[in-house]
Amino acid sequence: MNYSKMLDFTGKTVLITGGTGSIGSEFARAFASCGADVAIADINPAGSEEILSDCEKFGRRAYFISVDLFSVESIEEMVSSAAQKLGKIDVLCNHAGFNNRKNAVEYTEADWDKLIGVDLKAVFFVATATARHMIERKTGKIITTASVSAARGHKRLSIYASAKGGIRQMTKVLAHEWAEHGITVNAIGPGYVVTKQTEEYVKDPEIFKYLVSHIPMGRLGAPADMASVVLFLASEGASYITGQTIFVEGGRLID
Repeated sequence: MNYSKMLDFTGKTVLITGGTGSIGSEFARAFASCGADVAIADINPAGSEEILSDCEKFGRRAYFISVDLFSVESIEEMVSSAAQKLGKIDVLCNHAGFNNRKNAVEYTEADWDKLIGVDLKAVFFVATATARHMIERKTGKIITTASVSAARGHKRLSIYASAKGGIRQMTKVLAHEWAEHGITVNAIGPGYVVTKQTEEYVKDPEIFKYLVSHIPMGRLGAPADMASVVLFLASEGASYITGQTIFVEGGRLID
């Protein structure tokens, strides 16, 4: 292995769901900076032009693809469009998801259907639709975004934690099934990361102090912390790693 070129993705292609968010867009910029062509998929194109422009500055091709993750048909169309535009899909960052914090007794059936629909059902069908293309080529890297909630029982996260725990187990099963086709399947489990979704906690001194006090490294994560691990899992350096969830959380799970 040429270790000096381990993160050289020249000639590789990457599909990223949730690609216009704080972390998904960092994935896109990271892969483009390492030579990959990228397709970012989201339901909302807001902000996509800037992200695509940033990727193109590295001399790479970059595309936006609209997708409705509540529709399996839309998911399949997204994957087909990405494969057509990029020519192939080498890496899938199965990242899209959201959260809705409530006490368990306050959740409705609609809340369950929406959260599980995006955070678990869609994740599965994005993976399987992409895997069909990868199986044909006998190669591929799939990296899904789970959460520390897959391992901890934090309050007001019962549905979200159920979905992320499901992703952790799904990762193992898909890795087992697809290993014979040269496909690795792994996940990352972020802790608290500074994003648009968490800015309310960052701006509140008391909440911020509380969160940081439970993180041994004394800070919240950054999108770049997540992107760095995803780059490694997509690289040849991780070719013998599959079925794993790597927690990227500043040591929050140590205690």
